[in-house]
Amino acid sequence: MKLKKIAFLFLIFILSLSLFLKLDSLIEPVDQVNPKQVRIKIEAGMSGRAIADRLEEKGVIKSSKVFYFLLRLKKINNLRTGYYQISTSNTLLEIITKIQTGKEEEFKITIPEGFTFDEIITRFSELDFPNYESQKLKQEIYQLLPKLKEELNFKANIIKSELIYPVEGIIIPTTYKFPLSYQEADIVNYLVKYFIKNRVPVLKKAAKNNKFSAYELLIIASLIEEEGKIDSENEIIASVIYNRLAKKMPLQLDATVQYALAERTKRVLYSDLEVDSPYNTYKIKELPPTPIASPGAKALKAAINPAATNYLFYFAQADGSHIFSRNYQEHLNKQRQRN
Repeated sequence: MKLKKIAFLFLIFILSLSLFLKLDSLIEPVDQVNPKQVRIKIEAGMSGRAIADRLEEKGVIKSSKVFYFLLRLKKINNLRTGYYQISTSNTLLEIITKIQTGKEEEFKITIPEGFTFDEIITRFSELDFPNYESQKLKQEIYQLLPKLKEELNFKANIIKSELIYPVEGIIIPTTYKFPLSYQEADIVNYLVKYFIKNRVPVLKKAAKNNKFSAYELLIIASLIEEEGKIDSENEIIASVIYNRLAKKMPLQLDATVQYALAERTKRVLYSDLEVDSPYNTYKIKELPPTPIASPGAKALKAAINPAATNYLFYFAQADGSHIFSRNYQEHLNKQRQRN
C-alpha cells in the first residue's frame, strides 16, 4: 500500500513537472536566436481572447491560451488599439506591456522647405503604408479653415479657383513622426496644431511692430523661400520685396508666376508673364493672396528681419546667387556686364 502511494505521488510529480515544463516552454519567446519583427494591428473592440488569437496567428507567441490566461491572472483589460512592432524574441510580459502602454509603431515623413500644399498632400498619399487619400486629407484640412482664419485673420473669400489654397504655407517643413494608426483627420489636426503652437506666436509678435499682418508676413516668408537659393541672401531678398512694396511697384517675382501656372516649367517665359492670376506679381502691385509654399525657419526669420538696403532689382546667376541693383539702369548694366 505504501509503495502504491509512493508510486502515485511520483506520478503526480512527473505529471506536474511535465506540465510545468510545457507551460514554461509556451511562455518563452518564440525565437531568440533569429528574431523577426512582425507588425500587429490591434483593432478597436477586440477582446483579450481575440488579441491572443491574433498574436498566435502572426507567430509572435506560442500559445494564445497561455497569453489569455496571463491576462486574466493579472487582471489586464486595458490593451490599446494601434499598430505594434513585436519581435519573436519578446516575452509575453514584454508584449503585454507594449500593447498596454500604447507604444505603437510610428512612421517618419519629411516635409522639405518650399513644398507646396499639393506636394505635401502627394507625399502623404504616396506612402506605401499607411494608406492616405489625398481628397480626405484636403477635406480634413479645409474643415479647420475657421480655426486658421481666427488665428491668422486672413480673408475668408480668397478661394477663387483650384489654384488658390488659403491653407498654403501653414504646414511647417520638418520631419514628423506619426503613429501608424493615425487617420487623415489625426494627421491634419496634428499639423495644424503644430503650426498654431510653433509659428503663429512668432508671426503675431512680429506683426505688432510691422505694417504687415501675421498672415502677410507668412506670405512674404514663402516668397523668400522660393526666390532665395542661398541662405545668406535671404535678408537681402526680403529687403527688395519690402522696398518694392513701399514704392507700390510690382514685385515681379518669377516664383509667383510659376505658382499661377497649371503646370510648372523649368523657366518662366515672356508669354507666362501674361497669365491672368492674382499670383502674377508682374501685373499686381501687392502681395499675392496666399503663401506660395511652406517657408522654412530661415526664410521666416528674413521676412521678420530684412536687411536694410536700397535694392529694388536682382537677377539670378547660374550658381543660384543673385546680383542686386538699386535702380533699373544699374540692373540693366550689370546684366550686360554678365553677358
